Amino acid sequence: MASVRKLPDSAIETYVIDFLDPFTDRRKRKVFKGRKSDAIAIAQELDLKRYRVKNGIEGANRSSVLLEEFAKYYEAKSKKIKNLKTVEREMLTLRTFMAYKQYGRRKLNSFRSVDVQNFVDFRLISKNKRDGQQLSPNSVIADIRNLRVFFNYSFKNLYIERSPMIGVRSPKARLKKIRFLTESEIKNLLGVIYQDKFRNLIATYLHTGARRIELLPPLFTWDSVDFINTQIELKGKHDKIRYVPMNSSVEQILKRHKDEGLKFPFEFKPDYVTHRLADYYKIAGIKGANVHVLRKTFGSLLIQKKLADIFMVSRLLGHSSVHVTESHYVELLKENVEKPVEGLTNIILI
Repeated sequence: MASVRKLPDSAIETYVIDFLDPFTDRRKRKVFKGRKSDAIAIAQELDLKRYRVKNGIEGANRSSVLLEEFAKYYEAKSKKIKNLKTVEREMLTLRTFMAYKQYGRRKLNSFRSVDVQNFVDFRLISKNKRDGQQLSPNSVIADIRNLRVFFNYSFKNLYIERSPMIGVRSPKARLKKIRFLTESEIKNLLGVIYQDKFRNLIATYLHTGARRIELLPPLFTWDSVDFINTQIELKGKHDKIRYVPMNSSVEQILKRHKDEGLKFPFEFKPDYVTHRLADYYKIAGIKGANVHVLRKTFGSLLIQKKLADIFMVSRLLGHSSVHVTESHYVELLKENVEKPVEGLTNIILI
């Protein structure tokens, strides 16, 4: 509740009103010069406004909320319910958006589709700070997706009357050629890794399609390993759980580590895995690969060797939908479809 206190030693009767902002829940302070009864009335009005906004009764006059102010509130709320990496990606987009033409100093409810479209067009001709190359359409599409999530949240929680994302044109996505390791590259990579435990980790990535953090502590523990049913439990994005069968190779690795008394199946930190693997790639003469390529190799081998269909691959990888899997392996799927159809030429003679 708002509170009122008199400011001492003031020539004019002055009161300080402390209250919670109805839109951001952040504590604010207002100085009022006048009678105490009027100061109390203002405090009660502020409490009433907060009640009306919180219960969806009032939706007008949000002009006092700046984008940069609401962005801080949104970030704090997101950290409580979202994956930290997701929040970082969203806030990177928001900070770029706020820096463009000083958008951050504008009122949240002042944005229209043309403002967002101008930002999108600007991003399409921008360059990446890391390598100086022009941003890809896929990067801009990611920006649009993050902004849509942000403004949808603002709309659903009655901070704006209409989302400015409506009508924003998105660039056409550029299909990326999938990078996976060939069988000879796999052999070369495993051959140069002299650390037994690290080689076992890399082999397990290749045999399970796990993301980097999914096989590392604190997510992956001995409780995640089910030797009886020969499967492992992986915790993916948004804490989504999936179960992946242990083939004989993975089972032998994990049993060996268990017998050696390791506290965790694999006792490595994520950054160490990234940098150490990069060193081994270099030694093996493998270019354009990272940790995630191991996961793509798992999926591509299952498809190429016809060991699983696209639906099973999608399930094993923990993708949100089979459409995501198809977009990743579109070239391999095209090849697998063309070969059997071409085979009909030997059957149906013209």
